[in-house]
Amino acid sequence: MSLHFTHLKFILFFLLCFHLSSAQNLVADSSFEANSKVPVLLSSIGLNASWSAPSWGTTDLFCECGKKLKEKSEAQVPQNPFGTQKANTGKCYAGFYLFSHADYREYLITQLNSALVGGTKYELTMYISLADYSRAAIYRMGVAFLNAKPTYTSSDVIRNINPVNVPLKNQVGSDTVNWHPIVVEYEAKGGEQFLLIGSFDIYDFDETGYRPPKGVRTKINQRTDRDAYYYIDDVSLHALPPPITAPIMDTVVKPIIDTIRAIAVAEANFGNDTTKPIIEVMVDKTFILKNILFETNRAVLLSSSYPELDAFANYLVKNPQVFIEIGGHTDNTGSEEQNKILSEKRANTVADYLITKGVELNRVSYKGYGSTKPIANNSTDEGKKQNRRVEFTVVKK
Repeated sequence: MSLHFTHLKFILFFLLCFHLSSAQNLVADSSFEANSKVPVLLSSIGLNASWSAPSWGTTDLFCECGKKLKEKSEAQVPQNPFGTQKANTGKCYAGFYLFSHADYREYLITQLNSALVGGTKYELTMYISLADYSRAAIYRMGVAFLNAKPTYTSSDVIRNINPVNVPLKNQVGSDTVNWHPIVVEYEAKGGEQFLLIGSFDIYDFDETGYRPPKGVRTKINQRTDRDAYYYIDDVSLHALPPPITAPIMDTVVKPIIDTIRAIAVAEANFGNDTTKPIIEVMVDKTFILKNILFETNRAVLLSSSYPELDAFANYLVKNPQVFIEIGGHTDNTGSEEQNKILSEKRANTVADYLITKGVELNRVSYKGYGSTKPIANNSTDEGKKQNRRVEFTVVKK
């Protein structure tokens, strides 16, 4: 069967347009920036134009503020009564108790830009960080997609819905330093217009033993080990493109997953040395994770990166003896300080993604190198493109 080149271009253009339209973010204010004014007091989520608290739980909003407000603000970024954390992006984020005394909980709700389409799969991404002074870390939280906005006349656990459970133990654990991307896939029933986020039952938790430094006042109860307080930022929801069956043509070549091919070649070559196990000979060998792309100047993965990372995660799950370090690299555009921060955030994002796919937390570490280790000439666009990369190195444990 033959297909005219003009027709092929039209098909590719149509598919591209469909993908772009389906990739629209359905969360109106992903990073909690659209506020009527800078919050000064806690419990100020009501200042946001899109997000609110559906119950009597007093969800918080935190923002960077000017010098005049710093002296009296308890809702500052980065330092506030729950810890110290910069926004993942922008200047603001929200915070809530996902576990506390008795049945007390706090929640967030927002109306989506459009109702979900039945049978369509969506991907929810949110960035979560455990607060520094949190006395507990819970094992999981939940999200729910609702057709109507509920109102609850108490601050108790919400139990009358069936949420999608989101694991936190391996993805976030007791780490208070980093933001961790949490990814949830959801198939819509149709008509869902609201996103509800929180903790919908009493789950297992770990005591952290964290306390604020001397002289620092905190709102977290220090007499018990039940307060689990989390920051949240960059909540986005995108429709996943449906699977596409491409026409079978001699000129169409199925893409090869470069990382897995590289590992296979390496194992074949290293396997010639029969004096050592294959993985032992691979220690300190570095491989480039190709096809890993991020939003410009951000540590947010593009969905086109998922097939490569999914295949890599599958390999790691099947080979528990492999321990890796993820390395993030940039070109030399901008300051080296900012490049190092961005590269480390991107390496962290990749590491967290692998962990969400079942790779054990202790098998994945990460580091950002900025532009200090170029593999090509930064004086050309092609060279810069090659230097913007994510690598993994097999490490010995």
